[in-house]
Amino acid sequence: MRSFWWSLVLTFVVGSAFADGGSVQLHGTAGRFLVTLFAEPPSVRAGQLDLSALIQDRGTGQPLMDATVTLHLSPVHVQSSAQPAWYPPSCAVDPPTNLDRVPLLHSGAANQLLYGAMVVIPNPGTWHIRVDIQGHKEQAALVGDFEVAPALPPAVAYWPFFVLPVAVIGIYVLRAKVVERRDQAGMR
Repeated sequence: MRSFWWSLVLTFVVGSAFADGGSVQLHGTAGRFLVTLFAEPPSVRAGQLDLSALIQDRGTGQPLMDATVTLHLSPVHVQSSAQPAWYPPSCAVDPPTNLDRVPLLHSGAANQLLYGAMVVIPNPGTWHIRVDIQGHKEQAALVGDFEVAPALPPAVAYWPFFVLPVAVIGIYVLRAKVVERRDQAGMR
């Protein structure tokens, strides 16, 4: 029984652990640059999205720390809706409103090897993305498309936060019962 609970806890914890940059959305070479674009959360949905790029020298593989990186997003085939995607109220970040020109900065990423920014994707569908890189007296661009799924409803998006208090109370009650049984067994 104990191994079942540990398996359940580990599944929950490991299922929510991701790498620094999220999931890879675009990867390729542009001129002398090797570009990898990440998205967090890993399952890209309409709403707030953290996009970050790793720019490397194609020959050496070393990350470039002094490039100018700009992201251009444009809809290809999107699903329009009367209501915008649901955005969590706890997000105090003001994302860029113009998706045609989003500067990616080191200060916008948690990992200082990455260039990043918060963006709000208003609608699900197919989006065209272009990453412009200017550095080392060279300018290049990497282009591609990525799919954006519809936004999750609030209850589905935040279910772990609703379950957490119930789980903590359950663990406390279980611990109290174990202590009570141990005390009763010690009195006999």
